[in-house]
Amino acid sequence: MEDLNRKQTDADHREDNQEVIKGNPDNLFYNYNRELFYSFDKSKGFTKKVDYQYTANQTIIKQQWDLAEVRLNEVKRLVIAGKRSPIAYYMEKKLMDVPILAAYMNHSTWKIRWHLTRTGFKWMKQETLEHYAEIFEISPGELKKPSFLTNFSEN
Repeated sequence: MEDLNRKQTDADHREDNQEVIKGNPDNLFYNYNRELFYSFDKSKGFTKKVDYQYTANQTIIKQQWDLAEVRLNEVKRLVIAGKRSPIAYYMEKKLMDVPILAAYMNHSTWKIRWHLTRTGFKWMKQETLEHYAEIFEISPGELKKPSFLTNFSEN
């Protein structure tokens, strides 16, 4: 009985999702983000279907991207204020944290934290700066003087 209720609920979600897609595709937050769904039918067995995510999943994804944007803007504000180095901005932009960046850089986490400060960034060797730039897929010049800092100082 519980399986029957679950099947009915899943079917309802799929129908609701199809209504959103057919009725007004603008209701989809991420209409390019599709998933592979499996369903089971006694006569056919397992079937696969590529479809858009459910509206509830899309809402969760949108909320998480909005939070990431808020965090990025906060780090950007700290870099502009001179409390953080540009490495902190690019680390947040690439959705990295200190242990992940430390693994990419092959440095200890305390050294990465030191480079996140303005003082540590100022004393960093050129080859280390180039390694960071390579990881962030930007030029060393952009890492040293990010475009948002030059745009900020011009205004």
